Amino acid sequence: MIGRLMRALAPWFVLAGLTTLACDLTTLGLGAPSKPQVLIQAPASNSQFRDGEEIIVQSTATDASGITRVELAVDGASVETSAPPIVQGQASFTVIQRWKATTGSHTLTVRAYNASGAASDPALVTVNVIAAAPTSPIAPPTILAQPPLGSTPGLGVVPTLPPSETSTPLGATPTRTRTPTPRPTNTPAAPPGVYATSIRVDPASPKRGQAVGFIVTFLNTTGAPQSYQWRVRIFEPDKRNSFGDTAISKSDIPVGANELPSIVNWGVFGPTGCRTFIARVFWVDPTNKNETEFLKPDGSGGPATTFPLECP
Repeated sequence: MIGRLMRALAPWFVLAGLTTLACDLTTLGLGAPSKPQVLIQAPASNSQFRDGEEIIVQSTATDASGITRVELAVDGASVETSAPPIVQGQASFTVIQRWKATTGSHTLTVRAYNASGAASDPALVTVNVIAAAPTSPIAPPTILAQPPLGSTPGLGVVPTLPPSETSTPLGATPTRTRTPTPRPTNTPAAPPGVYATSIRVDPASPKRGQAVGFIVTFLNTTGAPQSYQWRVRIFEPDKRNSFGDTAISKSDIPVGANELPSIVNWGVFGPTGCRTFIARVFWVDPTNKNETEFLKPDGSGGPATTFPLECP
């Protein structure tokens, strides 16, 4: 009697055991790995561009185990892969990727991967690209904003300025140079990585016709000095493309929090009215010249400073 009862209950004991084991594996972290999360900040879905225009795709990926790469695809075909400066991956990674637009409606897809190899669900936006307007046989003369001397192409977009205004003096050389000696500051706690915690303008009240520099506070928590190429990009409020930038600095960033000056060769020269700008700091990958914004240690984004350019 008891034997028959035990045989009848045996399958239920096996099922209960398997259920308990599955719960234990999940509790011990041996279940399916968690997925990274990725969000596209720009462009907005259904944005319109012209054929041949470079589309700037900015996204932020997050994962507790560390983001190791972010892939941009257009209509299912991969066009660019970016990796953070920390090889082991970083918890939050904001990246700018680019694609040269072609006529038609296109789906831009961004997917992030973590240190465990798990992929995020794709983030999608749709953009519409129209044919470029025909060029006029006779066009009024314009003056292009010149890139800083010794710089390399960055985000790939150089705005056309009015004839009376240039972002840097044409053919001019930097008016001031500094020896980039790091100045130590207080060191906050942060996961291993290289971050930027703040940026300020030098001089504090810059004016038109004056060479302007920037002081960036870097935080290196890797335990060893790290070599970086970096620059400061200057934006107008609510504009996607940079108005100008500093030349690329090559620095060994010491352990801890240290201030480093940018190269002083940016300025606005011309008689037009005063304006407001926003400065942000980017690191430059020497192999492909891709530029990625440095993040703050809390992963909330990159440091930025808004400053007015006073009239002389």
